[in-house]
Amino acid sequence: MSKNTGLLRMTGKIGEYVGYYRNGKQYFRTMPKHVRRSKATQLSAIDFGTASKAGKLIRHGLRAELNIRCDEGMINRLNADMLHILYAGNQQRGSRSFQRNKLSMLNGMRFNERTELSRLLPFTPKVVQDGNSLRIAIPALGANAIRMARNTSHIEIKAIALGLNFNEGIYQEAASDNVLFDARKPAAATELILPFKAGDEETIVVLQVRAFSEDGGKLYASGNRKFFAADLIDIIPSLPVTSTGITYNDQPELKPVSQLPDTSYVQLE
Repeated sequence: MSKNTGLLRMTGKIGEYVGYYRNGKQYFRTMPKHVRRSKATQLSAIDFGTASKAGKLIRHGLRAELNIRCDEGMINRLNADMLHILYAGNQQRGSRSFQRNKLSMLNGMRFNERTELSRLLPFTPKVVQDGNSLRIAIPALGANAIRMARNTSHIEIKAIALGLNFNEGIYQEAASDNVLFDARKPAAATELILPFKAGDEETIVVLQVRAFSEDGGKLYASGNRKFFAADLIDIIPSLPVTSTGITYNDQPELKPVSQLPDTSYVQLE
C-alpha cells in the first residue's frame, strides 16, 4: 500500500492498481493475481451486499431532504450498522433478511459523527404517532438555549420521515417539516408535524439541527461540524398504527420565517 502525495487524484481500478480514500487521504494498492474464496466467504459477501444495499436505500431516500454535510466515514458506519442488524436477525448465512424487531438497533445513528443532537439540544425529541401524522414537540426555549457558535443568529430544526421496504429495495418519498427561529430571543413551544402515516413500511425519523449567521439580510449555514447535527431518533416498524388520542398544549405556535432552500444562504423578508 502506498500513499498518493501528488496532484493527480483517482479512485477505482486502473491497470493493476486500485486507488481509494481512507480518512481523507488517498492510497494505492495492487490488485491480487488470484482470489480464492471459500463457500463461507462467498456467503458472507452476499450478506455484506444485502447490508450495503440497505444502507444505500437509506442514503438515497434521505438525499433530497438532508441538508448537512455527512462525514467521510458515514457510509462505512451505516453499512456496518446495517450488517450488525442483519446478523442479529437470523443465522442463515447468505440468505439473511432484516427483522422488524431488530431495526431499533439503528436508533441514534449520527450522520455527522462529530456532533450528536444531545450536545446541541436542551431537550430529548420524541416522535408521537397520531393518525396520519408524526409529531415532534419542541418545548419553549430561552435565548441561547441551544449550544451554538458566538456568531450564530438563527437555528433551524428539521424533522424527516422516510418509509423503507428493505426486502423489495424501495422507499417512499420523504416527508419533512422545519422551524427557523432567532436563537438570540426566547421562542414559544411548537411542533413539527410530518404528514406521514407510519406502519405500511419501516419508517425512520431523522432530526436535523443547523446553525445560521446573519449578514446583510441573508442567513448563511454554519460549516462548523460542532454546530450542526442529524441523528436518527426513531424507527417505527411496519405494524398497525392507531391514534394515540394525545392532547397537545395550546401555547402559540412558532411559525417558520422561511422554508429554507437547499442552499448556503437565504434572503430574509
